[in-house]
Amino acid sequence: MCKRSLFAAALSVLLMLLMLSGCGVTKVKVSSVTSGKAETESASFTVNFAEEETRAMSNAMIASRFVHVGKTLYGSRHDEYGEPYFCRMKYTAGQNGMYVRETEPIERQIDAQYLTVADGFLYYLRETMDGHTSLVRLPVASGSACVPEIIYDASCDFLSIRNGRLIVTDEQHHLISMAPDGLDRKTLLADREIYYPYLITDDLLLYQDDADGESLHLRYLPTGFDLRVAQGRVFSFILKGSELYFLRSRESDGEKCHICRVDLNEFLSGFDPLASPNAAFAFTIEESEAAMGPRFCISGNHLNASNYKTVPLSQWEELSDNAWEVGYTSACQYVAEDYEIFYDYDDQSRITKMLFYEPALKRPGYIELYQYQ
Repeated sequence: MCKRSLFAAALSVLLMLLMLSGCGVTKVKVSSVTSGKAETESASFTVNFAEEETRAMSNAMIASRFVHVGKTLYGSRHDEYGEPYFCRMKYTAGQNGMYVRETEPIERQIDAQYLTVADGFLYYLRETMDGHTSLVRLPVASGSACVPEIIYDASCDFLSIRNGRLIVTDEQHHLISMAPDGLDRKTLLADREIYYPYLITDDLLLYQDDADGESLHLRYLPTGFDLRVAQGRVFSFILKGSELYFLRSRESDGEKCHICRVDLNEFLSGFDPLASPNAAFAFTIEESEAAMGPRFCISGNHLNASNYKTVPLSQWEELSDNAWEVGYTSACQYVAEDYEIFYDYDDQSRITKMLFYEPALKRPGYIELYQYQ
């Protein structure tokens, strides 16, 4: 059992299920009660994610396997034997959309995930064929030698960057940060195992709490004040403006998930780390009745699920796929401003196709087929 923070909240959850006629959405009224040290001051927070921030959070939730720098695309490809290699690709726009015109391998037999760029370097998690993970940086400035440098050679996961600091979970699934060279390491959260951590402000962390049934939590890092946002197994949480979209699996549904939405500013209006004990507040979670697998992303004003299922953001409650039932036949790997990259899979979960989709063209652009020996 993970140690609880002195400021951890004691939540009493009152569920009032109000079906909205004809729209397939359940509104869940949640009442929460805070506990902790009484203070005379108060704290308040609001969020409003811009498009670029939403794309970054989407890519973090799908463990992005690509990122572009100018007209160079970095990412993973696979050879004829199905083995991954990390490379950089030159791409350009043609009459029929974007296409890759040349490829330069960087390192073979490794899988690169969580690709992100900051201050002239590409950072990514490098996984070898034997399952060892390390944190790597690669210079991407024009004329730089394309030589990867391991800056943290220990098991880690869920890479993101905030204010020039690299954020990952370590081998104990505790949250740490470090300088761009991998030094000056600091522990941000160590009282429990966490997954899918994402800093939405300098001090507010959204994460999946493993000890609390994989539920969604929000923590104020300076004090450790912590509240559950949503009960149940929660995956893939993404902010668009102040609206937080996430996937939740009900206990009776197994791997079947439902997309949910909550106005995070409504939640934050009652989230006060300095409030008096027993301060009560309420917020509403909307939950779709449509079923889908545990993966989605937001691209512009659309929600993308697996297996090429997509809906406008205004119709979020209709997003559905059959991934929970038949597995993945396709999944988005990267969201850019004007295109997305997908993988197609066969019944052995091998990648059969890499596809560029350009929403402005409303059709696929570059398609690369994989054939295995």
